[in-house]
Amino acid sequence: MPVFITDKHLKAEASTKTYSDGGPKGQKGFVLRATPKGAFTFYYQYLNKKTGKRDWEKIGDNLEWSTARARAEAGRLAGLVSLDKDIREVRAQQCTEQRAMGTSFRRVHDDYIAYCSELVDRKWGRVPRKETWANIQSALKRPLEWWGDKVVSEITPMDVKKLYDSVVAEGYPAQANNMRGQIGTLFNWAMHEERQYVAKNPVVKQLEDDKVLEKADIEDGRVMDIEELRRFWFGLDDPDCPGSRLSKLALKLSLVTLLRTGECVKIERELVGPSHVTIPLKHVKSRKAKKARPVVQPLNSLARDILGEVFSIGKADRDYAFPGARTRRAKPMSQQSLGQLMSRTTEHANGYMGICEYLCLEDVTPHDLRRTGATILSELGYTDAEIGRVMTHKTADDDAAPVTRERYIVSKRVLTMKPVIDRRVDMLNHLDMVLREELGLPVAQALAVPLKRLAA
Repeated sequence: MPVFITDKHLKAEASTKTYSDGGPKGQKGFVLRATPKGAFTFYYQYLNKKTGKRDWEKIGDNLEWSTARARAEAGRLAGLVSLDKDIREVRAQQCTEQRAMGTSFRRVHDDYIAYCSELVDRKWGRVPRKETWANIQSALKRPLEWWGDKVVSEITPMDVKKLYDSVVAEGYPAQANNMRGQIGTLFNWAMHEERQYVAKNPVVKQLEDDKVLEKADIEDGRVMDIEELRRFWFGLDDPDCPGSRLSKLALKLSLVTLLRTGECVKIERELVGPSHVTIPLKHVKSRKAKKARPVVQPLNSLARDILGEVFSIGKADRDYAFPGARTRRAKPMSQQSLGQLMSRTTEHANGYMGICEYLCLEDVTPHDLRRTGATILSELGYTDAEIGRVMTHKTADDDAAPVTRERYIVSKRVLTMKPVIDRRVDMLNHLDMVLREELGLPVAQALAVPLKRLAA
């Protein structure tokens, strides 16, 4: 029995069902077919006068056609039939014309990369609109290879899924998820009213069963225990350990300062002081916050020792503490190179051994050094807010955001014995120092050992 087809009919059925459009507002010949797997396809059914048989012309599926738009298309096809037109020939001709006039994915890709890399004025300088545009371009490399000359409006959710599955099948779920997200962002940009390359984004929300779990989804963070920490620290001093001495010192510096490795490698020589180091706003992760400012990080004795060795290697008057290699010497070392140095194995294509493989450490990343340091501070009794301040977690309104415990504080003991910390000792020592300095009192002397009482 004919029914007026609406979106409520777009639901999975126990068996394949076919709905014919009816009612006062219905379109004769407009048909919806629903399958148990949740596929919904619109058709136009008509009498072919040449063959005398009933033919089915596929309009499209619900991912590309709304119910109202599909009904309107069925009405247009009915008009062609009334004029004795061959609707299949007409539609094929229209498709050819649209393809000839359509914009290719390559054109949209090139325009998008040009938009991302265009220099704009920010409060930290004149920089590309998206400073990671080179990473975006790299993530879109395979889509460009697959769809370069394809009309961008013809790319479907199934095309995206096939591409996504091909990267997952190679064992790279993280790259697949990143690529999928970048494709979605590109299509959102292309849909903007100023461009209107496409009318719909083919990157749809994934079903839970289709999602690929990454290690990050299973394990919240890696923290080294004290034995692993010793192996890491002294292993980096081994001359046979992979990597340059500067690269290994950059990893050590991240551990003792809790700075991100991306901040460590961009330390400028002129901004290193005797007791602190300044990271310019252009290198700070939170620089887009309203009250963002350069990071001024205190240097403990280990950090001072490390930086002292750093500037004893190579040219002491260089711009960056950790210059890039070969043709990048005028630029800082790349953060990605440190991650690759730790994770690569002899099983990879290049066959080079990495630090983790050499030191027999399982899956330690540069960012895990921050997690290890944060966990140690937590064991020492410091609050999440204090740890967040040291880790330079900035917010728009506050001086620092509390550390995200689920991400950084891992429930794993690092220290073999938990020290007893009394915050009052630090506070009173600080008060003592200030009073002596302001009042001109002599430096504190060690307390004399009291004499034992003589026996009566």
